[in-house]
Amino acid sequence: MNRFAKAAVAAVVAFAAAGSAAQAADRITASLWVGPKHPVTVGGYDPMIKALEDSGDWNVKYFQGGALLGAKPTLSGLRDGIADVGMMAMTYFPAEFPRAQVVADMGLSTPSALVAMFMASEFNLLHCQPCLDEYLAQDIVYTGTYSTSPYTLISKEPIRSTADLAGKKMRVPGSLWSRWAAKVGGIEVNVPSSEMYEGLDKGALDIAIQAPGAMRSYSLWDTAKYNTVLNLGTYHSLSLLSFNQRFWQDQDEAARKMFLEQAARAGVQATMLYTQADEEVLAAAAEHGVEIIQPSDEMKADKAAFVEGDTPMIVSEAKDKYGIDDAQAMVDTLNGLIEKWTAIVDEIGEDDQDALVARFMEEVYNKLPADYGL
Repeated sequence: MNRFAKAAVAAVVAFAAAGSAAQAADRITASLWVGPKHPVTVGGYDPMIKALEDSGDWNVKYFQGGALLGAKPTLSGLRDGIADVGMMAMTYFPAEFPRAQVVADMGLSTPSALVAMFMASEFNLLHCQPCLDEYLAQDIVYTGTYSTSPYTLISKEPIRSTADLAGKKMRVPGSLWSRWAAKVGGIEVNVPSSEMYEGLDKGALDIAIQAPGAMRSYSLWDTAKYNTVLNLGTYHSLSLLSFNQRFWQDQDEAARKMFLEQAARAGVQATMLYTQADEEVLAAAAEHGVEIIQPSDEMKADKAAFVEGDTPMIVSEAKDKYGIDDAQAMVDTLNGLIEKWTAIVDEIGEDDQDALVARFMEEVYNKLPADYGL
C-alpha cells in the first residue's frame, strides 16, 4: 500500500469518527471540472468523497470532468448552492478576486510546488483578511490550495529557442504568463485548462503552458507531440476545497474542523501527486510519440531576465488594474513565506507526507479561530 492509499484509509477513519458532526447537513454535492486522472481528483477529492460515503452519514453527489459545473461556472454554481464544494482557479475571476491575482503572480518566484502551496495557503488563511473577505463576498469559504508542479511548453511544433515562440498562440494560465508571452512575442489565448485539448486539436492553440502531467490528465499527448521543459513556475492561486458559505454555516464546529483537516491533507497530497505525475508522464512520453526538449541556455537566460524585471510590474499592475495600494506589502509577505516554507520543506523532505501535513496543521490550520468562515 503506497503512502497515498494509506492516507485515504486514515481519512476514512477520521471521517467515520466525526460522523455525528454531519447530522446537521447530511447531503453534500461536490463538483470538479478536472477529469478522473487529475491529481486533484485522485489525491484530493476521491479520498474525501470515499470517506464521506464510507461513514454512512452523508448523502454524496460527486461530479467530475465538468459534468455539473465547468471551470468558470463553478464560482456562480457554488455561490448559488448548485454545489456545496468545488475547486476554483482564481485567475479566471480577476474582478471578484483581485488580490488572488497578486498571489498568482508570484509563480516564477517559488522554488518548488510544495513551497508554493504552503506559501499561498498560509498567506490567504492567516495574513490577508482582505483576501478572505473577497471570498466571503461571494458566499464562499476558502480552505486552502494546492500547487501544480512547474509549468512547461506543450506544443504542436518543436520549441527549441526563444525565437520559436514568436507568433505562437499560447494558452496562458494567468497574467504572469501573459506578460511572459508578450515578452517573447507570443499571442495570449485565455481559455480554461479544460479547453486545452480542443484548442490544440483544432489549431486555436499552438502551445499550452502546463505541467508535463497534463499530457496524460488532459490527453494532450494525443494532439501535441513536443514538450519543452523550460521551468515556467507554479500555478498555486486556487481554492481547492471551496465551500458554499450557507453549507459551511449549517455544520457544527466538529464538522468544520474535519473539513479543514481534509483541506490540509488534500493540498499536500494533490501537490505531491502532481510532481509524481510529471515524473511518470515524462518517462512514458516517448511511447506516445512525444519528444522531450531541454531548453536552450538562451531560453533559460531570457526567462531569468524576465523574472528579475517583473516584480515592479506585479506591484504596479495590482495598483493600476485592481486598485490594490498595499501590493508591495503583499509581495514582501509572500516572499517571507517562501523563505519560511523553503526551510521547512528542506528540513522535513519532500516525500514525508504525514510529517508535512502535521506541520501544515501546526503552522496554519490550528491557528484558525473556531468560528472561521461564519
